[in-house]
Amino acid sequence: MSNREGAAGRMKTNVSMGSLLKSEGQRVFKRKRTGFVAAVYLIFVLLDCIFLTMTNTSFYDPGRSVPLDSLNAAPFLLRELALLMNFVVIPMLAADSFGGDVSSGALRLVLIRPASRSRLFLAKWLVQGMLVGTLTLLTWGIGTAFGRIAMPHADRTTLMGAGTVGSGGALLFTLGFYAVAFCIFLALIGVGGIVARIVPNPVLAYIGILGVVVGGIYVSDRLAFLLSVSDSIFHFLGGDGGSDVSLGWIVCALLAGCVIIGTLSWRRREWTQ
Repeated sequence: MSNREGAAGRMKTNVSMGSLLKSEGQRVFKRKRTGFVAAVYLIFVLLDCIFLTMTNTSFYDPGRSVPLDSLNAAPFLLRELALLMNFVVIPMLAADSFGGDVSSGALRLVLIRPASRSRLFLAKWLVQGMLVGTLTLLTWGIGTAFGRIAMPHADRTTLMGAGTVGSGGALLFTLGFYAVAFCIFLALIGVGGIVARIVPNPVLAYIGILGVVVGGIYVSDRLAFLLSVSDSIFHFLGGDGGSDVSLGWIVCALLAGCVIIGTLSWRRREWTQ
């Protein structure tokens, strides 16, 4: 091995995953669109709180309504917001991150450094996951506080699949609900990275991600969770049967598939050409 090749090899090992995450995070949070999307989402969180205060009622699905109280409000807050997340927040952020950097030429500057393309894909996915995870965590915190402050007080409540539970059981159900929702959001971010690999233009990538969300229901009923996120999670946690009973392993398979397909496709593409 020549001295030049040895130096290049040493440089490549110096580009750590932490450096890629930091670099990607700086690019994401410097975009005005990121702050705008996050602000709009949080505004809708507050508007949805006001709406639930006016009705004091939500739904497990179109056929089953449920009165809201101080213990069960948080999962139902995400019911409407999950649609906003899957149709607006995640497609816009993913298309901007995975596709925008390619079409604008910013990715060429990043790849001046000897960085692995597959690790760059994972770094983008993780940063987007942290951003969406933060919004999901804020939704849970606001929903929990909103229930305790604005909803009728209850020492016990009834939840699908959990039966009648106290404050501890309601908290565990809520955390499980939000954890499953976050896994679905994370899978959709991975899908966004693959779509952006096929159509790097951010506008076309956004349309392509929406096509996956809407088209999933036509491919199989088991992919209905991409469209009706909260309904599917209620059925899954409640052991309600039907197509949603397989939601857990399908989301895990989707996450694994995104890792494999995404890293391989990004590794094979010469983005600097």
